[in-house]
Amino acid sequence: FGLYDCFPICLIRALEAAGLCSKGNSGEYIEEQYSKMVGAMESGLEDQLLKDKNFFPVNTHGGLLCYGAPWEVPAMYHIIEAVHQLRGKALGRQIENCRRALVYANG
Repeated sequence: FGLYDCFPICLIRALEAAGLCSKGNSGEYIEEQYSKMVGAMESGLEDQLLKDKNFFPVNTHGGLLCYGAPWEVPAMYHIIEAVHQLRGKALGRQIENCRRALVYANG
């Protein structure tokens, strides 16, 4: 999932709009996913986590906050990342057997 995250509130709204969590539960969802990823990284198991069908990877390229937000340009990073994932060329970020991608933006 490539979700527009130019500001934290945009990511929270995008998670709900994409149906990854119910309205009002985005903060809890982010905390759960973050805890899973940190735990996996500390244990050296991040590759195994990315193969877990119940783990929903969001912004595998780091998100717009890591690129800055020069308006339209960062949204293209989401599209590029989605194409890389679908083609199996996302290097260390690759989601195993990726067959679909969702890119979401607002504004």
